[in-house]
Amino acid sequence: MRPASPTSSTLATAMTSSRKLRAWVIASVALMAASAWAGLGEGQFSVSTDQVRMSARHSVARAQQYSVHELKMPDGSRVQQYVAGNGMVFAVRWDTLYKPDLSALLGASFPDYASAAQVAAKRGGIQRQFRHEGSDLVVQSSAHLHVFSGYAYRRAMLPPGVTAQSIGLG
Repeated sequence: MRPASPTSSTLATAMTSSRKLRAWVIASVALMAASAWAGLGEGQFSVSTDQVRMSARHSVARAQQYSVHELKMPDGSRVQQYVAGNGMVFAVRWDTLYKPDLSALLGASFPDYASAAQVAAKRGGIQRQFRHEGSDLVVQSSAHLHVFSGYAYRRAMLPPGVTAQSIGLG
């Protein structure tokens, strides 16, 4: 007796399950990426282990007063940390296909952001863009069709001679 061959509906179900699993894995990896980084205003820490675990490409671009650490995921999502010479993260930028974990990216600055976001939410309507310009913290974020992008920086932490505009923020 020969084993039964799979039907087209069985194959279609298996392919659909495979696609769902792949999407779940990519989303999970992407979500882990945001929390792999030091938060805004915090010290930098190694991402080598996270790079391997997430199958992400880590690159570093160095300028005279700072460096930019970028973690690029297989789906094209990326998170960048701007690190001053003293090892402190003074700015972050994200371009992702998932909603980033802003509490991880903004670190100790998150409560300031959350307060401003709550005030904006009370205005009602669909909020696709958000901008907060506090005395020190600046956050710009936008979302459109599952594409999330934005940046945040602390004015007081910008290295001497560096402006938000000079590094492409603002």
